[in-house]
Amino acid sequence: MYSRKKIIPSNRSRILECIYRNAPVARTEIAKITGITPATVTNTAAQLIDDGIITEIGEAAPKEMSSGRKRILLDIVPSCFYAIGAEFTREALTACICDMKGNICFEKTLSFPDGICGPVAARIIDTIEEIVKNSRLDWNRFVGIGIALPGQIDADGNPLIAGRRIWKQFRPGELYQHFPVPVAMENHVRCIALGAYLFLPNRIPDSFSLFHAGSGMFCATMLDGELFTGRHNAAGEIGHTTAREHGPLCECGKRGCLQVYSSEPHIVAAARTIYRDSPGTALRSLADRAEDISLEHVLTAYQMDDPAVKALINDALRCLSISIANIIIILNPGKIFMHGRLFSRESIWTALKEYVDRQLAFVGESYHASIESMPCSPSDGARGGCALAVSRFFL
Repeated sequence: MYSRKKIIPSNRSRILECIYRNAPVARTEIAKITGITPATVTNTAAQLIDDGIITEIGEAAPKEMSSGRKRILLDIVPSCFYAIGAEFTREALTACICDMKGNICFEKTLSFPDGICGPVAARIIDTIEEIVKNSRLDWNRFVGIGIALPGQIDADGNPLIAGRRIWKQFRPGELYQHFPVPVAMENHVRCIALGAYLFLPNRIPDSFSLFHAGSGMFCATMLDGELFTGRHNAAGEIGHTTAREHGPLCECGKRGCLQVYSSEPHIVAAARTIYRDSPGTALRSLADRAEDISLEHVLTAYQMDDPAVKALINDALRCLSISIANIIIILNPGKIFMHGRLFSRESIWTALKEYVDRQLAFVGESYHASIESMPCSPSDGARGGCALAVSRFFL
């Protein structure tokens, strides 16, 4: 039976998204890119200018042998509105206010070294109210709020992987009801992908995958400017694909999931075991106790050529490379961005690309150009929450 695949965006939304992705851009180019008639583009742009949402920023460079009217370039007015984003993980809660170009104007982070505890929604509410108060912006200046989640929820607000302990402390309904602006929630990696798509148009293509490896693991995919979420919003849980069938038990209840080999908590836990069992490990020169070992210590020990640490990291990279190669073979997204602190060291990044190349040797060419490391910041998720609000309530 035929059914409509998606809600068709309005001309205003299509024009605004075109400006986001191509600014500075002339009206004639918008018409060509979107397929909207030049008259409609001109009229819609005039209204957006009157509303203070976009502005004319000068003339385009003249083309050779061109004639006719001058091409006036358009761009978003960053301060026309603002968006609020928040991300919570096991270790921290970050909230920020961004303008419409993704520039962070206000930010606050709460750290939880022993793990977040208590009512999570109440902490998010308090933190958002604090930064809004400090910003001195009225609520009518905000398009909405985007919450970046450390997992996925269904339409009723229920977690799709219910075994995660953090969900027992989170009540999404409280957030929907509390604020005078609309609230949207989405997986934090999808939010980061949206932020990259909207706020980094010169670098990010229309189709790509963003593979995050941090406390958990997830792969968000944009196809022709649309987030791919799957039939039940469950696409992307790559951390729970099987790396080794009879491996260690994962929090989801399965054995051998990718994240028990390649996520930050696993790597750190394994490194602490190395610290305790190996008197000669370089880790002992970096920390006084096994409990003090962090991911940064592990990455440093890798660069110091500690044999046990190199074996640990290289095993994590081998498992990652299989998953990356599978994404390339099955989806062929054109570009995969790797996001996480693990990829911040050049030696580790080089090793990962070499492992991926081995997985893809049968295709006969290097895939280095298809895989890129994306800079990682603690505010990425909250900024992505702002992008979610812009996408849902502004475009």
